[in-house]
Amino acid sequence: MKNSKQLLTTILTLTATALLTACGSSNTAGSSDFSSRVTDTTTSTTKSVAYCNQRSANDITAKVKAYTDSSNYVRMDYVYARLTSLPATFKSDSSYISMWKWLANSNGNTQLDNTPLQFIIVHPTTGQALTGWMTTMRWSDVATVASALGVTDPQTFFSAVNILVNLKDTQGEYDVLKVTNYDSSSNKALNALDLLLPAFYANPADYAYETNGSARAGVLKTLHPFANYLNQGYSTSQFVSMANNYCF
Repeated sequence: MKNSKQLLTTILTLTATALLTACGSSNTAGSSDFSSRVTDTTTSTTKSVAYCNQRSANDITAKVKAYTDSSNYVRMDYVYARLTSLPATFKSDSSYISMWKWLANSNGNTQLDNTPLQFIIVHPTTGQALTGWMTTMRWSDVATVASALGVTDPQTFFSAVNILVNLKDTQGEYDVLKVTNYDSSSNKALNALDLLLPAFYANPADYAYETNGSARAGVLKTLHPFANYLNQGYSTSQFVSMANNYCF
């Protein structure tokens, strides 16, 4: 668990202030796909970035928060997640959750990485690992851990703890985190939620275009948390403030 210990040491150095003042990213755009997570620093006007996101769909609500290293640079290979609303089947321990990542190019073609993501639950204050790394999670897998913290309700537990997801995506080529709930008996998908991985442009008008100026894929634009506020008179600073409200 040497790598896990090193990672948790890094977690302990992070603060909300560092997260929201991060000034760059450690990745570059892929040659065949202009990732929605790559900020454009080549223009004369720097576009403001959202470091946190939230979305609800199909009885699942999740928040995500950008991961920063000890130098306060956004890293694309990890992301924090928090599940603030869960399906009844998960709470009753008759289903389990796995996470995935997918991308879309400017032509609208999508590509799902069919390798499930590894994730670990960490204490939100101390950064202590509460579980080992896993790719599937049932309530019964973590109920003992929750009980040790004095929590017996699944929703209370997952609304409080952080999930550190290993995206294995150092170049930031993937755009979306998919949270999927599966029936424990049939392994059939019951519910799924897609949400944009930070960091991304806070203003949906800025997000609508790739870094090369071409239109971004429509499937990604509709996932922007403020897509419905486009052309409604909101300023970029307001969008940044709204995104900050999703941070945890």
